[in-house]
Amino acid sequence: LASFFEAIGWKVFRVPELATIMFKGGARFNELSEEQVMRFQENLLLTLLRLEDSFMYLAETCEENCLVICDRGAMDGSAYLNREAWEEILRRNNLNPIALRDQRYNQIVHLVSAAVGAENFYHCSTTLRLESLEEAREVEHRTRHVIFPLN
Repeated sequence: LASFFEAIGWKVFRVPELATIMFKGGARFNELSEEQVMRFQENLLLTLLRLEDSFMYLAETCEENCLVICDRGAMDGSAYLNREAWEEILRRNNLNPIALRDQRYNQIVHLVSAAVGAENFYHCSTTLRLESLEEAREVEHRTRHVIFPLN
């Protein structure tokens, strides 16, 4: 997508996935308590919102056609927490889940994990992701439900 728009002369900004940055920095879910996972997800969400806002500012002030591509969305972290923990994060930060999902982004494209339907191609090619095939399927299901709750 980015290559296509760059080829036709657009400026493309890419918001990276923050969890990968944190994992590369040494953070590991399997080493965190339930409370630490909740705080980790809260900090990821708040950092992501700030980073997205920074890229959106760049795009809004750019004099050429611009596209901002976000690797992950603000609601994605909810797939890694129980409902009560996610709702507590939103409450503490005065965030509205409908606004995060339906008003923050112009378009959402969800790429399905190879763990669903292409299992032979699912493998942990990085030590950053520790999910088994079944765990990856479950996260895929929860993520899809967060983005498309009626599907």
